[in-house]
Amino acid sequence: MMISYFICPLTWPRGIPFGSVNLLYGVDDDESKITSTAGGGTLTLEFGVLSRLTNNTVFEQVAKNSVRGIWARRSKLNLVGAHINVFTGEWTQKDAGIGTSIDSFYEYVLKAYLLFGDEEYLYVFQEAYKAAMHYLHHDPWYIEVNMNSGATVWPLFNSLQAFWPGLQI
Repeated sequence: MMISYFICPLTWPRGIPFGSVNLLYGVDDDESKITSTAGGGTLTLEFGVLSRLTNNTVFEQVAKNSVRGIWARRSKLNLVGAHINVFTGEWTQKDAGIGTSIDSFYEYVLKAYLLFGDEEYLYVFQEAYKAAMHYLHHDPWYIEVNMNSGATVWPLFNSLQAFWPGLQI
């Protein structure tokens, strides 16, 4: 039995999609209820363009709801964690960083603003960027911290952080 949340994605419980969806059948009953922040934030460009090509705004709205769902659950430090439960909206991994499981969230909110001119995406990017520079930048590079306290949880960097200088440019 497949869960039919993809059939009507506006019904995703917190606005954040599952990590894997079969486009023909929906979401498998065994699919994890946990998704990465990067995965939830990477639909904006493709779904936004799809809406424009089909004249059907539902695709863009769903992608925007996903970004809103993640951003609404940010910490008081304006940091987002790495993994979130799509049903409860609770963070299951509270490590904040610019790399693994979060990288595309930063990248796509800025690109969505640049492509579509939507000021809401720019606002999210600017606030997230300020928080990243304040809490994650540890000269000469970036660390991972607890999204709520700002305490270091991983003092090393990983290859998925390599996009950051290009994003800054």
